Amino acid sequence: MAPTDNPFRVGAWVADPAALVLSDGDVTVHLRPKVMELLAAFAGRPGEVLSKRELLDHVWSDVTVGDASLTVAVGELREALGDRPDAPTYIETISRRGYRLVAPVSGVEPGLPPTAGSPSRFWLLGHELEVVLVEGENVIGRAPDAQVRILSTRISRHHARIVVGGDTAVVEDLGSKNGTYVKDARVDQATPLSHGDELRLGKMAASLRVVVIGRDSTVTELSR
Repeated sequence: MAPTDNPFRVGAWVADPAALVLSDGDVTVHLRPKVMELLAAFAGRPGEVLSKRELLDHVWSDVTVGDASLTVAVGELREALGDRPDAPTYIETISRRGYRLVAPVSGVEPGLPPTAGSPSRFWLLGHELEVVLVEGENVIGRAPDAQVRILSTRISRHHARIVVGGDTAVVEDLGSKNGTYVKDARVDQATPLSHGDELRLGKMAASLRVVVIGRDSTVTELSR
């Protein structure tokens, strides 16, 4: 179960361990780091039964946890994959032995241009918020269908959107009540975003920081 940061395909999904996301067409699901490590562990040995002890030692090698942590992580992974424990197409429970990945695993061909819905190089960081933006449109707001959902009465249902295309990202206000600001300037047209820019939704509302990941998948640290 050698760790990897390289994207891989598992069943219908493409997993990007560095970005902590699963994508399937225009659907993107964000995973907790430990849940992504768990998926990578399964993908390293597809079709093999992995004991609970093997998985705990591999994923939680830096901390002592019990079986409950593994059970919760497996549940989160199944939910993200749209899997059912009673009719598994991804993670099968093997009674008294452990778990097995039953979906096919393959590599992702490098060098292909990004497609709509695939993880981009742009992140938004804020208070208790870390979101990897996807290629194409990312709507920010408090509506249930917003890709970046912020539950605040100061945020409009569809407040703003960031459109990502490869190495560029622009933000547009969507007619919000309290406005969208980049570096204290109100957005009244499509405005390019750069690494380190502060994005504010309303003068006294959420403050977010734009981070651009390097091509080596490293993230330049920024104070939040």
